[in-house]
Amino acid sequence: MKKIISTLAILLIATGVYAQDFVTINPNPRTSGMGNATVAVSGDAYSIFGNAAAPLFEYHSVQVQASYTPWQSDAASGYYLLSLGGYVKIGQKHALSIGGRWFQEPKLAGLEAGMDGYPFIPKDEEGNIISLDITRPNGKSLDLAYAYKVCERLGLAVTARYLHYSNGIGDKSDAVDFDIAAYSSIPLSMLEGSSLEIGAQVANLGFAFGETKYTQPITAKAGVSLFAPFSDSHSLLATVNAGYRCNSVEMKGFIANAGLEYSLMQLLKVRAGYAYDIYNYATVGLGIRFMHIQVDASYWVAGKSCPWRNTFSVGLGVDF
Repeated sequence: MKKIISTLAILLIATGVYAQDFVTINPNPRTSGMGNATVAVSGDAYSIFGNAAAPLFEYHSVQVQASYTPWQSDAASGYYLLSLGGYVKIGQKHALSIGGRWFQEPKLAGLEAGMDGYPFIPKDEEGNIISLDITRPNGKSLDLAYAYKVCERLGLAVTARYLHYSNGIGDKSDAVDFDIAAYSSIPLSMLEGSSLEIGAQVANLGFAFGETKYTQPITAKAGVSLFAPFSDSHSLLATVNAGYRCNSVEMKGFIANAGLEYSLMQLLKVRAGYAYDIYNYATVGLGIRFMHIQVDASYWVAGKSCPWRNTFSVGLGVDF
């Protein structure tokens, strides 16, 4: 019986971290290639996860994208994230955004089958394996956001989010979160077509309920971006943001991100960035555009102990 209790405790601890923090994972293959700098970049289909006010200043009225992000490092394998995001602008002052995420963790069936990775196989006093009705842990979220352009240079947004998490051994949690964000786009006279973007976001303000409640990973961030076209064919976007994450078991503390995006004729984009977090890592990315179709990919460059080592993200989107 003690072995069974110990096994369950280890499983709960292992899955508890991701139960709290999967909403902090950036599902956007574009900004993940820029060091996960999200709060002050120009708007796209995944702005609802970074700054839901950014689409107010976008040229395209509608954008939608889906992405896939697996983990295959020595520190964390068998995890993956599926996501969908998009927005629609209504006139010049309103924008609605929607986003969804499905986070899947490794199978726990090895506990009964005797596979590596679990210290004990639960058995009764007679040595028979005890079935624990184990399933694959997973988390999911659904986001809805409304953005309003207060004036020509400033937009505000609020996001409502529902989350559900199951740890695979019968315990489930639900939560309701809210994000608030601000975004400003300021044209610069020093270079025609250039602009300065300023963004801020406070994310995951809410509460959990259900069988096992968990603390929300509240995050506050602010940042700036500089967009500079060098000619009709070449442009560069540079962005930085910094913030603080609290109420999180494993990822609490100061965070900072920086990234670059070079664009050739708006058809080919090359990206790079660096993130300072509980784990420090660099990222690279690539974007290809054909008419109204956008393909993005990114790759994490990290040490062996980082869960995002050898992680990549790919996305396919469309705009109108």
